[in-house]
Amino acid sequence: MRGSEVKGAIAFVLFMIIAGLFLFGFLLFAVVLILIGLLLFLGFYLYVRLKLWRAKRHPPKELEGPEDYF
Repeated sequence: MRGSEVKGAIAFVLFMIIAGLFLFGFLLFAVVLILIGLLLFLGFYLYVRLKLWRAKRHPPKELEGPEDYF
């Protein structure tokens, strides 16, 4: 009887360790995906802001005569 209790306790501890690693792995994966999404969003936002700022500071040249085309 005593040996089966020890085996059961060891099996329970191993199961809890595996379950903890499994859960921690999913949480870590979710955090990584969220961080990648935030970085992509921030990069796109900065790209759009920079593009709008550049268009505001350097408006397109108005073409007036044939010399402007060459």
